[in-house]
This record gives sequence, structure tokens and C-alpha cells, in this order.
Amino acid sequence: MPTYLYQCQQCGEFEQQQAISEPPLDRCPRCGGAVHRLIAGGTNFIVKGRGAAARHCERTTPCCGRETRCDRPPCGK
Repeated sequence: MPTYLYQCQQCGEFEQQQAISEPPLDRCPRCGGAVHRLIAGGTNFIVKGRGAAARHCERTTPCCGRETRCDRPPCGK
């Protein structure tokens, strides 16, 4: 369940766990003041293993159609 960051006009910022399907809050659960959801930073996750970025190097021909493989992704074509 994601955690959303809200800004209350009366008491400041707070976090609220909500299902993605739930509508955004319009009132602060602490004081009842008007709130709006803030856009927070990116997600925090770690890709383990070789990942999608390394898989392009396993091709026999590069994605861009060059004769030789690219020295680093993306090839830029």
C-alpha cells in the first residue's frame, strides 16, 4: 500500500497510507483542514541481478542495426 504525502493548510505536511484505488484526501485527519496531495520524489527500489539494461548486450546484433555491438547502452541511434 503506497504512502502519500499531503499538505494541510493549517497544520503542515503529513503522510497517509492509502490504496491506489482510494480517492485523495480532501480533509486533514488531525485538524479537519483542507489538504492537497503533494508530488513526492521517485520510488525507492533496487534492481538485483543483471537487469534489463544489461540484456541488450546478449543480442547477436544490436538493437540499432549496426554491424558491431555498442560499447554501452543505449547506442544512441
